[in-house]
Amino acid sequence: MLLLFAGLSVDAQLLPRQQWIKRYGGTATDVPFAIRFTADGGTITAGYTESKNGDVTASASTEYWDLWLIKLDKCGNIQWQKTLGGTGYESARDVAQTADGGFIVLGETNSTDGDVVKGYGGTKDIWLIKTDGAGAVQWQKRFGGSGLDIGNRIVTDEAGNYIIAGTTASNDGDVKGNHGTGGFTDGWLLKVAASGNLLWSKCFGGSKNEELMDVVLHNGRTYVAGYANSIDGDIPPTQKNYDVWLLALDAAGGKVFSKVYGGTQNDVAYSMALGADGSLALAGYTTSDDGDVTGAKGSQDYWVLNVSTAGKLQWQQTLGGTEADYANSIVATANGYTIGGITYSVNGNVQAGQGGGDYWLVQLGTTGALQGQRLWGGRGNDHLRSLIYHTQRNEWYIAGNADSRNGDFSFSRPYGETDFGIIKLKEPVAQLKDSVVCAVAGFVPYKDTLPDGCGFDSVVVTYVPKSLKQPLTNKKNRDSIFIGQSITLPSFTDGRTVWNAHPALSCGDCASAVAKPGVTTTFTATTTLPDGCVSTGNFTVVVLNDAVVLTPSAFTPNGDGRNDFFGPLGKVPDDFRIEIFNRWGQVVFRSTTMNARWDGRYSGALQPQGAYPFIIYYKDINNTAHQQKGVCTLIR
Repeated sequence: MLLLFAGLSVDAQLLPRQQWIKRYGGTATDVPFAIRFTADGGTITAGYTESKNGDVTASASTEYWDLWLIKLDKCGNIQWQKTLGGTGYESARDVAQTADGGFIVLGETNSTDGDVVKGYGGTKDIWLIKTDGAGAVQWQKRFGGSGLDIGNRIVTDEAGNYIIAGTTASNDGDVKGNHGTGGFTDGWLLKVAASGNLLWSKCFGGSKNEELMDVVLHNGRTYVAGYANSIDGDIPPTQKNYDVWLLALDAAGGKVFSKVYGGTQNDVAYSMALGADGSLALAGYTTSDDGDVTGAKGSQDYWVLNVSTAGKLQWQQTLGGTEADYANSIVATANGYTIGGITYSVNGNVQAGQGGGDYWLVQLGTTGALQGQRLWGGRGNDHLRSLIYHTQRNEWYIAGNADSRNGDFSFSRPYGETDFGIIKLKEPVAQLKDSVVCAVAGFVPYKDTLPDGCGFDSVVVTYVPKSLKQPLTNKKNRDSIFIGQSITLPSFTDGRTVWNAHPALSCGDCASAVAKPGVTTTFTATTTLPDGCVSTGNFTVVVLNDAVVLTPSAFTPNGDGRNDFFGPLGKVPDDFRIEIFNRWGQVVFRSTTMNARWDGRYSGALQPQGAYPFIIYYKDINNTAHQQKGVCTLIR
């Protein structure tokens, strides 16, 4: 069979099927906080490790938690991994690929030795690391003060600068203007040049605790989401306990607005996404069931809220069961939003929960309606922490820490207390292929699944029957000549079609076969496929012994595609001319070729219904002049 591509489509399931699920780590605790796409089709995952074995190659100087990066190819194979740290605690909260193919890593540290640049020490500082494409450190910077300073999210603006959202309890060093006192935290926003130099540092908050968790850049504004506990400073006095907090800033980092959303209990946003309609969707958790929160399911629920870029609450949705559930990642798609997080519930909105903590993925429509869900886990605590989506490839990656040793995370290899648990979802591309067959009646359509280079399902092919085309399909298959003349037959460029041998044919498989028959003759072209299928087509050469002029008596030029033109049919050797007259003797149409016919107009104007005399002049094969006269009727 010859396979021809006839179409290409994507199976539009809300939640694609699982392609693979893998664990990475050593014998201790390994936790990822972020997974991101890389330009080579793979991913990079960032978090921390306590392991010193297995997949982890630890530095000799590191202790406790070390920052851990894993670079994976599209099959989930480790291309390289890197640990960085000192004798204290280090972790990576976020990572992104840079324009030069390297990576910018948003980490945290309280070490002042080992791989870590010296800083304030004693408490955690933001640790910003630039690596090359293989994970080698090119430079590192440390930002903070004498208090606790943490970065949660890093994004790159159009100029290549880094925007970092986090929290700070400092009011010295790189931190100025902290509203909190006595160890309370402000939301902290930093702008860092591509070189690592701090451009500006700003604190936002009140006298209690605030934290900024995620950043969206849109139309010259910076939108930052998190939570607020104050009722003063930058926080609206309507804040009730811990509320979801949305802060909008202008290009210079000046405050445009500060809004809070929630009820009388705790409401927190961990992640934010820009919707297809230009609105903002925030995801986190709520323990409230009043104020802005409706439909609570249990003690702690996923809370997803959608707001305009002016901060107006447009809709909200609570999801979960009777136990604790919280979302920490949201992705916008063309059809709505996909939210990932953790569920401890086995009832309510949660289907087939396995107990403990499970990865829980839910799909919402553009107005918040629940459209689909999926769970992964076992009897242990399995926490989804990061979710990404590649639109063009229809690929999803989920990263979290897998604690279970059964269920979805059952593996023969021994792992540690908690490992990086990474899942790839990808819906195989659906292809419709024509199967060119000798006889359509004997063909049974069927489906086949083809693997990609990693051995996973990649393409679902449906084969449909299609008749073998004849050689002269879409080509002229009839022409006429006068006796003694020759004609070039249609040519073929596929190298598989030849003209059957005939005495009146110059050649069979040449590029331009010339025919010179003495009588009307039909020539046959044959296409032969490698598997033996044969198809034939005919071309007829009509041999005329003299001129042929056939003239109709009427025509109807109404544009319906039938009988719209008037003129003779046939073929003449030479000196053809036709003239058509109106009732006043004016020539309304004149032509010297039989292919040009009258459309019923004169000087661009439609002519009235009636009879129109005509004269036709031509010479026959013996060069004798002939004349035909008649009348055609124009009918409207």
